[in-house]
Amino acid sequence: MNILVAAISVAAVAFLLLSSNPNIPESMRPGLSTTLLALGTAGLLIVASVLALLRLQFARWLMLAAALIFFGILGFQSLALLVSSGASLPAEAAPKLWANVIRNTLEIAINAWALLSAKTGSFFRGSRPNQSFKADGSAAA
Repeated sequence: MNILVAAISVAAVAFLLLSSNPNIPESMRPGLSTTLLALGTAGLLIVASVLALLRLQFARWLMLAAALIFFGILGFQSLALLVSSGASLPAEAAPKLWANVIRNTLEIAINAWALLSAKTGSFFRGSRPNQSFKADGSAAA
């Protein structure tokens, strides 16, 4: 999930930077610092997720930190826009921004739940949660 979401973010930034579509105003194109932050956080999430899938012990915590940074920044942006815009925000924008805040909070919660569970600990220790299970049924009582 993290890899896909971060890859979509990279694709969106690349589209905004490289598109020659005249319907995209220059104000929508990210600047250098925004591009570096977006690509850096997305790249960190992708790399940390791949390393975690390879069972590197430190990658579990790196992936959790990357998810907090990536989804935290996205949630904070939406929340900051909601708070700072106040009544000047179009009526149809507020529910979408609240949905973004909630979705990013859920992404952080899902990552914390998945990375801090006992099964994940077993995964990183290299063992299987149900080692007594055998496909041929020979371990059945």
